[in-house]
Amino acid sequence: MTPPPASSPLDEGHDRLPVLTLDMDGVFCSPFFGWNAGISSTFLDPDAPPRPASVPPAWLRRVVDPVRFNPRRPLPDARGALARLHEVRQLVVVTGRRSYPQWWLRRHGLLPFFDRIMVNEGPLRSPHYKLEALDLLGAAEHIDDDPRTAQLLAQRSRAQIYLRNWPTNRRAELDPRVQRVDDLHQLADILGAPRLDAPRLDAPRLDDPGR
Repeated sequence: MTPPPASSPLDEGHDRLPVLTLDMDGVFCSPFFGWNAGISSTFLDPDAPPRPASVPPAWLRRVVDPVRFNPRRPLPDARGALARLHEVRQLVVVTGRRSYPQWWLRRHGLLPFFDRIMVNEGPLRSPHYKLEALDLLGAAEHIDDDPRTAQLLAQRSRAQIYLRNWPTNRRAELDPRVQRVDDLHQLADILGAPRLDAPRLDAPRLDDPGR
């Protein structure tokens, strides 16, 4: 997990805002060809012990992850909506990826809106890793695109869980504690974020962890 950035006079009190955690792919990063196939509606038993993940070796991730992730584009609403959400929440990326996305976030001008970035560096599969991360952060809300993850988090975490709608997840019958949204601007409206004429460019930046 990256450390929080140094405080800025422009964002005095920002570190006292509630924490909103965001999955990355399918939430503000577009899947290839705009088709989100990497999600599941096969729910987990919330009381069963988590199964360990099959983790590729680090050398293979260094080769495969840039090819897999770097060409992707932000979703159309990403920059403006993240700017709005940053006004009312601390924003933390909690992604099931196992490599840090700073290069991609910086390339697309999204890095300034995030206070921390967490990737899955442990033995757990993505849903249970996110469950632990939300508890560690004391997150007030989380948004994901995966019904399996949203269902587990709604059942086991104290955060309000949002699911970003995709054609591939619309038929999932979810716990009533999961609230669906069509995009991040709708989430910003729900959380009372102001409408901005343009994204702020003076938001705090993360220290590069050198990964």
